[in-house]
Amino acid sequence: MPRIASWLESIARRLKNRGGFWFPAVKWFINRAYHFVSIGYRLNMYLDDKSLGGPWVSEFYQFVGVLFGILWIALIECPVLTGLIWVVFGLLLAFHRVAEIVLFSLHWLLVAEASVSSSRRSLLGFLLNLCEIGIYFTVAYLLLGWFAPSEDAWAALYASLSSVFSLTVPTGLRDAGWPQAIARVQLAISWMLVALIVANVVGAIDRSENSQKP
Repeated sequence: MPRIASWLESIARRLKNRGGFWFPAVKWFINRAYHFVSIGYRLNMYLDDKSLGGPWVSEFYQFVGVLFGILWIALIECPVLTGLIWVVFGLLLAFHRVAEIVLFSLHWLLVAEASVSSSRRSLLGFLLNLCEIGIYFTVAYLLLGWFAPSEDAWAALYASLSSVFSLTVPTGLRDAGWPQAIARVQLAISWMLVALIVANVVGAIDRSENSQKP
């Protein structure tokens, strides 16, 4: 019994020093996954090494992401982009950007410890992330042919963006297994980002001003 008690005490000390039982492992996994997947993070690190980094890097990267997604939707019906190679490339691009946004959001929520320099900038960033979710899921749906034939590319984009901001499943998708399953993944990601937006807005409230008497 004394040996068992000593062993349990040793485990308890280690867990206490680690800061928890499972949470440190979750933080480690999210941190590693984000650093491995995120092109934006690597770009930030590269420019920081060149003393050229700053808030503009992530903003510019996000702007390029939005612009590239819209451009892909505009050209998606061109014959040159309907080949198998381009379809696979488009799907990889779309789901990579979605994964990058999800990992960034989880990293921002669970891993990052630095204080937010600008809550308004963070709010705008999350709103653009919501738009990107709608854009890149639209790219995937169109490449897979999951929208009804009557829906053109811009109608599909409108349906996807509307679903993101209304937190519903996109209309016009084929009523089948995989389209509906992926649409619910999009819905879950949208819910997560909306929750982060709400948390950002609540965190931006200056409680000291609220406590002042009129």
